[in-house]
Amino acid sequence: MRLHCGGHAQCTRPCNARGAVAQCAQAGACDVPRGPINLVLKHLYHARGSDGRDYEVHVYVEPAHRDNAWIERIAKVCLADGGELRVLSHHHYEVVATGVRLATGATDAV
Repeated sequence: MRLHCGGHAQCTRPCNARGAVAQCAQAGACDVPRGPINLVLKHLYHARGSDGRDYEVHVYVEPAHRDNAWIERIAKVCLADGGELRVLSHHHYEVVATGVRLATGATDAV
């Protein structure tokens, strides 16, 4: 049975035996970058949903590159509970699971 190291879909180097997954990861044979991802909660916005409820929109960023740590890229936009959001336009979002549309009045919102 041929397994990919650690189950990463991006890994292109298959392991040749059942027990080789851990060995592959330890040996560095997997070509998927490892290490902690430095996500930082950069912004928190309050938004009103089309259902009349209030929500919190969280914007997480990560350094674009290790050498340019001051340059950030948006890594994730989600609800406070981790629910997935779709960015519709400036100040407008949609909760993927329910279809509830959110709007925020924050001038600096994504």
